[in-house]
Amino acid sequence: MEGIIAHDILVHYMGNTVRIPNVDPKNYQYIDLLGNVTDKAMNDLSENLNMLVHMKCAIPRTTGFMDISSDKSVLDMCKLHENDLVINLYLLHLDIIIPTTEENMVDYRNNQLIVAQKDIGIENTPIPVVDSEGDDEIYASSSDDSWKDDIDSDLEDVIAEDRTLISSSDKEENDLSDYKEIEDAQVVPDSESDQETDPMRSIMQSKMWTYNPREDIEFEKGMLFTNVDAFRAVLKDYAIQKGFPLVRLKNEKSRCTAKCGAEGCNWRIYASPVGDTITFMVKTYTPEHTCVMNRKNSEATSDWITKKLISVMRDHPEMTSKGVKAEMQKHGVLPSRMQIYRAKKKALEQIEGSHSEAYEKLPKYVELLRMHNPGSIMKIHYDRPNVLVEPKFLRLFVSFKAQRDGFLAGCRPFIGFDSCHLKGAFGGILLIVVALDGNNSLFPLAFAVVECENKEAWSWFFYYFQEFFGPFPANIPLTFMSDRQKGLNLAYEEQMPEATARYCCWHIYCNFKVKFPRLLLRRFFWQAAKSYDLIGHNETMERIKNINIDAWRYLANIPKCNWARHAFSVEIKCDHVTNNFTESFNA
Repeated sequence: MEGIIAHDILVHYMGNTVRIPNVDPKNYQYIDLLGNVTDKAMNDLSENLNMLVHMKCAIPRTTGFMDISSDKSVLDMCKLHENDLVINLYLLHLDIIIPTTEENMVDYRNNQLIVAQKDIGIENTPIPVVDSEGDDEIYASSSDDSWKDDIDSDLEDVIAEDRTLISSSDKEENDLSDYKEIEDAQVVPDSESDQETDPMRSIMQSKMWTYNPREDIEFEKGMLFTNVDAFRAVLKDYAIQKGFPLVRLKNEKSRCTAKCGAEGCNWRIYASPVGDTITFMVKTYTPEHTCVMNRKNSEATSDWITKKLISVMRDHPEMTSKGVKAEMQKHGVLPSRMQIYRAKKKALEQIEGSHSEAYEKLPKYVELLRMHNPGSIMKIHYDRPNVLVEPKFLRLFVSFKAQRDGFLAGCRPFIGFDSCHLKGAFGGILLIVVALDGNNSLFPLAFAVVECENKEAWSWFFYYFQEFFGPFPANIPLTFMSDRQKGLNLAYEEQMPEATARYCCWHIYCNFKVKFPRLLLRRFFWQAAKSYDLIGHNETMERIKNINIDAWRYLANIPKCNWARHAFSVEIKCDHVTNNFTESFNA
């Protein structure tokens, strides 16, 4: 029977490290860990000073951490370290919990936190906190500019993630409705024993601000926030919610003072850290507003709108500008058209990633395709005039071995080529090749991305197409369907001269009707193209000649085998006169 590994827990706090030796993972609980941490790491602190301990454990062989706040998390920590002798535990920060009993009274007089302690012979021991608002100064002179809109707030990202979770579970009720309510916004403990062994949690929950999407934000004196960024984010949301101009008089990491910018309005708030911690507390607050709400708030920037849109646009990426405007009206905001455009663009970039990031990942993607699809072809062509210039993406060709094997084994030797423009920041042209299988169903063969559609790009495409699919046996009547545009025919006639050309009759007619627009000519043109016998074709051509001899000459100059159905090779067993099957795939 194998023995159980006993761990040593290294507790890191405030630059110091202490060891908790010989921890038995089978019999070790959260209350044991909390007691050991208190004895080893916090023995120099006053025994009557209430503290909230935040503990995180380093996950082995990664850069991640896990929260330690219950018996289950302690058990998970031991399981993760079952092959390790040492567990690294970090005390991130110690938050002072304001006592609420009569024995531990809080007095905010003279801007000091007075904690009455007993049994240690000290009366009214002051714990200094930064609580002086000082002289009113405009926030532009602040030494801490991290609150500005162009710098992301971690807390607002967390709020956005919370909204994502809430909104995804509320889809059936209303796709674009408000986010689902979190009952009382409380953390539910894993078990009753967790609640008993973590008494600090209930105290913190009663004072710590928690996001609730169904309730308006309301500040209270004594309300706690995890850090200054959390307070700033909530303050910004509150100003937008109430629709008033916010003036930040002090906006530093050590204190934040703000007031309503409307003349004569008395609303004002001041918050600063509790003791030596980073936890922020509202120290003074005047909640009365006497100004008029304004729905065009300068605080509602495109960055702020983006963070509110991300959770909704994950489920509705095709949301229109009207939809964005309606969503913002739920927050009491009327954004401009430019704000909506910028916010939508930023939200989609955060959800789907940017085009430039995608192109950077393209080489790795191609390498993975080669690794998992042996026998396939993936070619990237870079533009690099000289070694002093960074390589620039130019072209990409992709075709899978399964496509080649399927074409050679079960498809008609009839191939259509087409192209379309790519939307996005960098543009480009998508080239595709589609064949027909035995059931006349579409069978894609290859695709490429090129900078533009011309003979050079098509020649590059056909070079790799011939290399991968060829050489074709001489007994296969290979036929290419094309629209005769932008160098396509010239390219495959040079690269693959053995193939028979077939021209799309729709494109022929589009050019034909420019010179000969009569409706009767249109009818006779399609009769001539779709006729299954030579006699019917010639009779229709005579009718065209009698109506307009120039129209007859125009069609007679095009080889019959390229557009007239009666002249097609019977070996390929395909009577298509248009390239619609390729264009339908390209759509």
